[in-house]
Amino acid sequence: MDFGEIVNLLLYAFSGICFGAFASRYSVFSALHIKSKWQKEGISCLFGCLPQLLFLSVSFFLFPTWFISKTPTGGFFYYAVLAFFFNKGLRLNNKK
Repeated sequence: MDFGEIVNLLLYAFSGICFGAFASRYSVFSALHIKSKWQKEGISCLFGCLPQLLFLSVSFFLFPTWFISKTPTGGFFYYAVLAFFFNKGLRLNNKK
């Protein structure tokens, strides 16, 4: 492994961390919005929550599939950061 490959791997890992942090923050907001609408309206809230459902499906399935096909290192860090901070964010908001 030469210096250029190491730098590339570090940059891919950094991009995965940044994308994962963004996605986890807004995924928590989306999940909390869906939860509150579900508690108020029940199943009829699904059409009102379509943007949040779309964001969750893109951040957990569509984007990672594309990202891993380009760089497995970045995709790994994306999933690790997304799962960690999404779980932590939901736990913190459930205690309130």
